[in-house]
Amino acid sequence: MEKTYQNVSYFVVVILAFVIWGFYRTYFGLFPSFNGITTVQHFHGFMMLTWFAMLIVQPFLIRYKKYQLHRNLGKVSYVLVPLLLLSIFLVTKGQFQRLAPTIPKEQNIAGLALNLPDIFAFAALYILALVYKKNSAYHMRYMIATAFLMLGPGVGRAMIIYGGVPFPLAIEYSLLLTDALAIGFIIYDAINKRPYKPYVITLGILVAMHLIWQFQLSAPWQAFAGKFSQLFF
Repeated sequence: MEKTYQNVSYFVVVILAFVIWGFYRTYFGLFPSFNGITTVQHFHGFMMLTWFAMLIVQPFLIRYKKYQLHRNLGKVSYVLVPLLLLSIFLVTKGQFQRLAPTIPKEQNIAGLALNLPDIFAFAALYILALVYKKNSAYHMRYMIATAFLMLGPGVGRAMIIYGGVPFPLAIEYSLLLTDALAIGFIIYDAINKRPYKPYVITLGILVAMHLIWQFQLSAPWQAFAGKFSQLFF
C-alpha cells in the first residue's frame, strides 16, 4: 500500500463517527427498542454499516499483506453493493410515498434530488473501482471516494438536529463539505505526486449531485425524476 495511504482506515472511521453522530437521535440512540423504525430503515442501516466495515478492514489487509483474504473479501462486494443500492432505493421510495399525500407533486419530485443521485453516484464509483481493480492506486481511490458520499447525510443531519441549521442550508453546507473533501484529496495527491485523476472524476460526480440539488425544480430534473418515480415508485 502507498505510504501516504497507510492510515486511510482511520479516515473512514472518522466519517463513520460523523454518520453515527448525525443519526444517533433518530436511529442509533433508539437501541434496543428502535421504536418507529421500519424494516427498510434497518436494512439500509445494516448495509451502510457493512460497507463501512469493508472500507475499514480492506486497507488493513493490504497493509499487512493479507492479499488473498483482501481479494476474497472484495468478492463479497459483488453482492453487498447491489443490496446497498437497493436499500437506498427503498428508503427513497418510502419517503416519496410517505410525502405524496401531504405535499405538492412537484415538491415531492424535487425532494428526490437529495437521495436519488446517490444511487447513480455510488454505482458509478464502484464500477470505476472494478474497472481499475488491477490498478491498485486507482482502485483504492475510487473505493475511498464511496465514503465521501456517506459523509454528507451524517453531517447534514447533525447540523439540523444539534445546530438548529435550517434544512436547505444544512444540505447545502454538507454538499459543499463533500466537494471540499474531494478537492482536499486532489491537492494531497498532487503534492505527494500520486495519481489524483480518480478524485477529479469523483469531484465531477459530486458537483453534478450538487447542481441537481440546486436545480431540483428545473424542467430537466422534474422530467427525469418524475418519470423515474412514475416507473418505479
